[in-house]
Amino acid sequence: MFSENNQISGRQVFRLLTYDFLGMGTLLLPTMLADTAGRDGIFCILAGILSTFLYLKLLRYLLKGMKTSYPDFLKQNCGKICGYVLWGGYFLYFILMASYTAYLFSTLMLNGLVENVSFYLVLLLILLLAFYGMAGGIEGRARVYEILFWFLMIPLFLMLFAACREVKPAYWSPVFMADGKEVLSGSYYVLFCYSMVSIVLFLKEYVADRKKCVGAAEKAVWFSGGVFIALYLILIGLFGVEALAQMKFPAVTMMSRVQVTGGFLKRTDAFMFSIWFFTLYAMLNSMVFYSGNLAEKVIRDCGGYLEGKKRMLPYLILLLLVYGVTVLFYRNQQFLDCVTFLLWKIGTPFVVGVPVLLCLAGERKKHNKKVRVLVLVCFLFGCLFLQGCNVAELEDKAFPVLLNIRDQDDFQNVWLNHEYAGNKEVDYNHLKVVLIERSFLEKEAEVEDMLSMLEQEKEVPWNAYVMTTESCDRLAQTEGELDVLLGNYLEELLENTSGIDQKAYPTLGMLYEERANHLETLYIPFVDIEREQSGAVEDDTEKPQITAYEVWKRGRAAGLVDTDTARAAFFTQNFADDYTLQLAPELYVKVDTASCRVKETKKIGVGGLTEQIVTVTVTGEGGILSGTVSASENPANAEAGNTETNITNTSYEKMTREKEQLLNTRMEDYLNAIAAHALEKEIDITNSYRNLGADNRTWYFKYQNNPAAYEKDIKIQYLIKINWKSE
Repeated sequence: MFSENNQISGRQVFRLLTYDFLGMGTLLLPTMLADTAGRDGIFCILAGILSTFLYLKLLRYLLKGMKTSYPDFLKQNCGKICGYVLWGGYFLYFILMASYTAYLFSTLMLNGLVENVSFYLVLLLILLLAFYGMAGGIEGRARVYEILFWFLMIPLFLMLFAACREVKPAYWSPVFMADGKEVLSGSYYVLFCYSMVSIVLFLKEYVADRKKCVGAAEKAVWFSGGVFIALYLILIGLFGVEALAQMKFPAVTMMSRVQVTGGFLKRTDAFMFSIWFFTLYAMLNSMVFYSGNLAEKVIRDCGGYLEGKKRMLPYLILLLLVYGVTVLFYRNQQFLDCVTFLLWKIGTPFVVGVPVLLCLAGERKKHNKKVRVLVLVCFLFGCLFLQGCNVAELEDKAFPVLLNIRDQDDFQNVWLNHEYAGNKEVDYNHLKVVLIERSFLEKEAEVEDMLSMLEQEKEVPWNAYVMTTESCDRLAQTEGELDVLLGNYLEELLENTSGIDQKAYPTLGMLYEERANHLETLYIPFVDIEREQSGAVEDDTEKPQITAYEVWKRGRAAGLVDTDTARAAFFTQNFADDYTLQLAPELYVKVDTASCRVKETKKIGVGGLTEQIVTVTVTGEGGILSGTVSASENPANAEAGNTETNITNTSYEKMTREKEQLLNTRMEDYLNAIAAHALEKEIDITNSYRNLGADNRTWYFKYQNNPAAYEKDIKIQYLIKINWKSE
């Protein structure tokens, strides 16, 4: 049996504080850091962690001389009147933080899980659950959090690990770009998230072994700090700093992005949402608990005494107060901004500064029934199975797998009003492909409006593939001849393409990111109808096929390229598991396990002119699929007057080296020709512009404000070092 002495252990303190740090920090901190310090936000996190550890040293010193509870200690050291004023400051801070947490909690649920439900109802249910948690006392809540800790942290770590495969390290550079003011602002945001560490002073009277209180807080700072660093690096690598700075809840968006499209998309998201349910719920309970603790002491000093069920009366009143303040947040954005400013600019200095001033100046029951914990756990786990759609039955819903966008009027009149376009409610959670007509895709302003609207609506999955065509209606006419729905067919067309990694194909989320980042050159598959061939016989079956690619260069359409150019780009950017190419009329080769290294260099040309060369070094293994190559075809041999007859007198080993040299030279010529032809259209198939911050800071500063000049100034040179297998 658990003891019921209103005391918790050091390990439970660690987990309580970790919940408090991670709840609001993982939701808000990445966007704030990206907006202020950019890529240097990682140093702000490190500075915030170091500052918090120094602050904990001060709290340890303060706790040593504290013989009573922290509120009583304030009265003893500051005088009765000043002590009550400080109580009032802490009380106001706790109530406002509880209200802000409740607002975030409710908003998160409405945006991610329970659409078309009243905000007031969601908020009421959350606060009722908080009231029920209060009835169990601090012990009951601490035990629940202790039990669930690793059930929440392990899925979070697995999700972060799964997101790593999509991270683009080039987005992490360049660093040391923010000035001192921006770094200080970012560090202050981190300190705000860690300002909750000061509540260890209030926890003192509830910790069985008080010497472990500060030690547990230090562990919580280490643990949460590691999560903040990993999360920030992953988010920067996924979205880019410019896009990240404009997101509301980027960590939640990341959870959606790393999932595969399909029937379990929202169910998996609901499971990951539980991380923030528990952390925000824990923080809400903590803030109400400490404000209630102050209210109880005020009643005690006035000669009153609460026992039995009456001890819950202050918490009920406080939760009603929180409800009212949260509703004001929801109804009045100006009031929310004002209170947010108050918390950040006044509240944080207050809760951090009071213990500092004190150092400078001088030196309930767990729960009545076990069923309470059981009901609390069952309710919270029930959140895992909330659907991402409203209360409509499945038979009353339509689940499209393809979204056609023909023009602006079609998009506004059909998609934006889809809930009124029939008897069934449309649910886009199973969408596979967004198909956009090319004539619309080339209209920059209209596409910008469309992407902005789709991103705000949040109904279409971020990882839905984007494709383009001349006529959506023409493709739709072929659906009757397909064995599957057109959307599923187009998805399979991409995912079953031999040798090409799925990450090569743009998704809707990538287009969102490029609206802000303007770094990438993407290749959107262009689909047209071609006749099916069975061997050498062509029949009358017409099926959609990828016949070209629309280049999406730094946030806008830049024209079509053929499939050979796109495949060369995929190969160069290491998106191709293997690469088959034709080096001569009868000579086909295949390159396996290749690795391409792109590097920007300078080259002194004729007359001392400097040329900007993007060098691509290709290593790996390859083999001849069909045809033969003769060493007599080597230009060096031809100049020397050698013939194939002469070669027969050489050693086999030498002949092999010469053939390898010839194949590498031919492959260099092939890729150099494709790259040069693409540069004539101002398209860089190496996508080297996004890497300038990491690879060449000089070029980065030169072109960051003039990206249009980049493709005009560079030249691309391939160096092939393939080990060819014997024929």
